[in-house]
Amino acid sequence: MLEASNRSATDADGSVVDSGTALPKQFGKYSILGHLATGGMAEVYLARQAGLQGFEKIVVIKRVRPEMNNQATVTMFVDEARLVATLEHPNIVQVHEIGIVQDSYFFVMEYVHGADLRHLLERGIKKRSPVSLAEAIYIIVHVCSALHFAHEKTDHEGNSLGIIHRDVSPSNVLLSHDGAVKVCDFGIAKAAGRSTETVRGTLKGKFAYMSPEQCRGGTLDRRSDIFSIGILLYETTTSTRLNRGGSDFEVMQAIVDGPVPKPSDKDPLYPPALELIVQKALAKKPADRYQTAQEMQLDLEEFAREYRLPLSSVNIQKKMGALFEKRLDAWAKAKQVGKALEDHLVDTSNRRQSDSLPVFFPLGSNQDGDIDTGPLMRDGNTPTPHRLISMQIPAVRPTPTPAPTPNETPQSVPAQADPTVAKRRPSVAWLVVVVLAGTAGATVSMLQRSLVSTEKPSNKAFEADAEKIAAAIEAASRSAHMKADGYASTPMLRAAIETDAATIKDLAQHEYVFAVGKNETIEIFQLHNGTSTSLLRLPTTGQKLVALKPQETHLDGNGKELVVTASAPVSGQKANVAGVLELATPVDLGPTIRGLAEHATRVTLEGAGKEIVLLDGATTGTLVRIPVPAGDTGASLTLLASHPAPVPGEISWVSPVRYGAFALAGFCLLVYVAANLRRARS
Repeated sequence: MLEASNRSATDADGSVVDSGTALPKQFGKYSILGHLATGGMAEVYLARQAGLQGFEKIVVIKRVRPEMNNQATVTMFVDEARLVATLEHPNIVQVHEIGIVQDSYFFVMEYVHGADLRHLLERGIKKRSPVSLAEAIYIIVHVCSALHFAHEKTDHEGNSLGIIHRDVSPSNVLLSHDGAVKVCDFGIAKAAGRSTETVRGTLKGKFAYMSPEQCRGGTLDRRSDIFSIGILLYETTTSTRLNRGGSDFEVMQAIVDGPVPKPSDKDPLYPPALELIVQKALAKKPADRYQTAQEMQLDLEEFAREYRLPLSSVNIQKKMGALFEKRLDAWAKAKQVGKALEDHLVDTSNRRQSDSLPVFFPLGSNQDGDIDTGPLMRDGNTPTPHRLISMQIPAVRPTPTPAPTPNETPQSVPAQADPTVAKRRPSVAWLVVVVLAGTAGATVSMLQRSLVSTEKPSNKAFEADAEKIAAAIEAASRSAHMKADGYASTPMLRAAIETDAATIKDLAQHEYVFAVGKNETIEIFQLHNGTSTSLLRLPTTGQKLVALKPQETHLDGNGKELVVTASAPVSGQKANVAGVLELATPVDLGPTIRGLAEHATRVTLEGAGKEIVLLDGATTGTLVRIPVPAGDTGASLTLLASHPAPVPGEISWVSPVRYGAFALAGFCLLVYVAANLRRARS
């Protein structure tokens, strides 16, 4: 939606992924630096805005996807831009401009260099540096401030716009490396004055962060957003997910009918005053919740003062620096792109125009020996930059010599040309044309053969594929660790780990603690006096997992797919009894495999047990080996790919020119032979 742009930029700590539908390098007054993301309605890009006397600004451009450029989509798009443009608040991502370039609607937003709250929580768990209580309160306080401003927004006549965000979730809270907190993505926000309205009864937003009335498709007000803020507060202060389920329906059913677990169940040392704030925000009935986001903000600030928690952007800045590597930012990228464009323009201006034109071979010359530079017209009206040599071969006729007059002296009479030489000249001209035409035909034939690529294809495409595989492995590993940590911290499992397999199985069957996803496997091991014993495997038909140490990651391949296994410690009450929960999940390589089919014939992956065939085709052309980073899994992966065999190039003019040249040479040779025969007879 709206700030998918900023999320994509921040997900990679500022790096830009150039994929998706490409815009021209110059889009209106903006220079496109790279593609960031593509959503259901629009696509977003990182760009540079240049102005007078060296003015520069890095921005994010969101435009309607070309295939979605219809009246309904454009109306929704303009509604979104107009709504967010009115929300000028330091904790809301700003919209600077809305416009249209070449029938393409777009609007321009500020660029946030950092990460979203979802990635901050995940990275904190992975690096054993979870968000502190002070950092969590600071973030939620600013989220409350942003949403209260949106809820209170009025039009020019003082009438409330009735804005409801409806999609308050960790991925829509952006954190910059400078410590700023920004709420984004008002694309599905409900507001008065919008040209488009959501059909009553339809669901908008992420299921795990919806309010009970939102799950039921009922009438919403600002208190629905407050419930979602309560979920954010719960998750940031406990570093665990609140709403889980095997399906979206189960998640919504738990939100509507299930009890809200207390944060103290996750952490016995959880402050009671903060728990009251969480429980009030998560009340099932809207009347029992905070009535405004500002009320919740004031309670959180009062709690922070009582507990002497330092609410400062410096803490967020330090946390971002500790968890995320601040790579080359957008300003440096803009300078690099600008320098590359400048070098390209200088190189182009120094190049002769004829250097970029295709080579044509001379077929003859006209009387004056000039080249015909008139354009060749394709399809009757399209000029091409090709230059052709015109061929005009005039007939050579002997000029009769007038007879000398009686008054002229022999010295004044011009010398009579040798008739033998006059007869020979036409034959020599035809022979010259034969040689030239034959040479041209042979040269074009050689050019046709040279069009078969003999250069070694570039490996950049495969290096990009290797990076995509590494990113997929990291994403799967991060997700597996989060889920494993969530299961392992369940109080019922911690109590049951000291018992036996029957108790663990009963816990899984009747308490519904575990929700095993598709193709996932969960196995629980009991550690007692140095001995590891498997107590439970879900599903029972799943592959047996190798016992790992706590917080360890393992990468394995079964010949068909990569599988990431993450482990989490299960702490028991007894000192000599503990456990390890392991979760194995496949790595999604589908997008990478589809991309490989465009520039490879056969691709395999080695280094994770059995060889994994990603693309099963013939081994042709050049075989390349590309290392694939596997993060902290300890595996050494290698991508083996076959470049496709060279294919002869095809240019439309080559064959006609070649056959025409040989035909002309044959015709001129016949004329030459006929002329010699006539001369011999005479």
